Amino acid sequence: MKDIQDESVFPKERLAALCDGIFAITMTLMILDLKAPDNIPNNLAGEELPAAIYNLLPSIEAYVISFFVLGIFWARHQLQFNFFESVDRVVIMLNILFLLLIGFVPFTVGLKKDYPMVQFPFILYVSNLTLISLILTIQWEYAMKKKFIIKDELSSLLRKRFFIMSVMPIVIFVSAFIVSFFHVRLAFLMIYLFPIFYILSKRLVKE
Repeated sequence: MKDIQDESVFPKERLAALCDGIFAITMTLMILDLKAPDNIPNNLAGEELPAAIYNLLPSIEAYVISFFVLGIFWARHQLQFNFFESVDRVVIMLNILFLLLIGFVPFTVGLKKDYPMVQFPFILYVSNLTLISLILTIQWEYAMKKKFIIKDELSSLLRKRFFIMSVMPIVIFVSAFIVSFFHVRLAFLMIYLFPIFYILSKRLVKE
């Protein structure tokens, strides 16, 4: 247990609350950026509105998958904090950088929605997701090294799952980055592997 008189050590609760707030705001901003069709006369809505909604499908898809991705990042962050006894200045700075990149997601999603078949917006989008995954991995490894982890509650199975959950998202996002040089649409579809892997991770990683 860390000494509470040590000025280099902080309670984790305030930092976790900040992260929850930033995630809530970020996920809300993404839906606010999704605009309903406008400038359609009421007398023509029955004919033109379905086509307008159809044209919005790439934007809706980008919003939905990105919402799930953010939700998984939040869950992974909370899972890590469940095993933290405390945090220090390095963990705080890692979390500030983590939240900075999380806050950047609506901007990259907006670009992706406006230019769904252009490579550069996708590169910004997937690069941001890769950096977020890297920071979560670095934070976990640092906490293990500095003994901020309640190791008595961390079984070998959980250690294995944490390792796989850290590595696989990076592999998925980097692979999508590479594929985008050949086919942007296929690269974006690879992002679906992230929530699929997260859902199946407990079945895939066993003793």
